[in-house]
Parts: sequence; C-alpha cells; structure tokens
Amino acid sequence: MNLPNILTLIRMFLVPLFVAVFYNEEGMRVWSSLIFIVASATDVLDGYLARKLNLSTKWGQLMDPLADKCMQLAVILTLFSVRLVPAWFIIILVLKELMLICGSIFLYSKKTYVKANHAGKLNTVFLFVVMTLLLLLPSMNVTVKNILLGFSVALTLLAGITYLYLYFVHNQSFKKYAPKKKKGESV
Repeated sequence: MNLPNILTLIRMFLVPLFVAVFYNEEGMRVWSSLIFIVASATDVLDGYLARKLNLSTKWGQLMDPLADKCMQLAVILTLFSVRLVPAWFIIILVLKELMLICGSIFLYSKKTYVKANHAGKLNTVFLFVVMTLLLLLPSMNVTVKNILLGFSVALTLLAGITYLYLYFVHNQSFKKYAPKKKKGESV
C-alpha cells in the first residue's frame, strides 16, 4: 500500500459519506459539494503521485477508475433522485460506463491495460464542473442546465468512441483477440 493507493481508498470511503451528507443538507449542498471536490482532488493527486514517483501498481490501475466511477455515479444518481438531472442523461452515462467497463475487463483479461487519454480526461473534468454546479446551484436556469448536460453527453460519447477506437481499431488489439476464421468460412 503506497500513498496513491491510500488516496484511492480514501476516495472509496468518501462515496457513502457524500451520499449521507447529500441527503441531510437542504438547498445548496455545500458540504456534499466539498466532499465531492476533495474526492476529485484525491483523484488528481493520486494519479500525479503514481506517475511522478513511479508508484503505479496493478491494484491502483484497477481501483482508481473504479473509485472515480463510484463517486461519479453516486453524485449523478443523487442528483437524479432529487430531479436535478433527467433520466436520459443517466441512461447515456450508465450505458457508456458499462460499455467501457466490459471493454476494460475484456482487455485486462488479455493483459492489455486501459489508460486514460485526453478525451477521457476532458470528459471527466467537464462532468466534474457540471456536477459541482448542479450541487451548488440547484435552481440553475433550465436552458443553461440542458446545454451543460448536452455538452457533457457529447464529451462522454466522444470519450467512449475514442477509447473504443484506440483499443479495438487503432492498435489492432481486437483483431488479436477475435477468433480466427477457418478456410472457406464466410462472415
């Protein structure tokens, strides 16, 4: 257990704390926003420390994105439960995450490790900003909120497509794992 892994573990413990505080606050959810911001800061810090100090571990590579997704889902689902985000937003995000989780598990089973890319990082940062704004400004103008959510979905889809392209098309990984056709076999 090293410092980046400890930060990831702390982030996992912040998920239920966020949910408990969220449902005990009224109006602007300042304390739950603060917990979310601290969790997001630990995400940035643990990644930086793991790379800078060469402390990357297989446990961290697996648990860091899991901790991130757990926190993101907790925030999104709590916002949905109080009608601050629409169902279509949840459905798109959950489908994209399930697709990436299944793809990551498949690639992990083949000893290929999925790493964050610029599209994924941009998506995460923008989603973080949108969720923080919704926590702090629950009575935000509906048009502004829908524009932010729509742009967030566009970035989410871009990130999902980028990951699929990079791991299954560009580097030919998928062809390596696909069953080989026998002579004379049609597609």
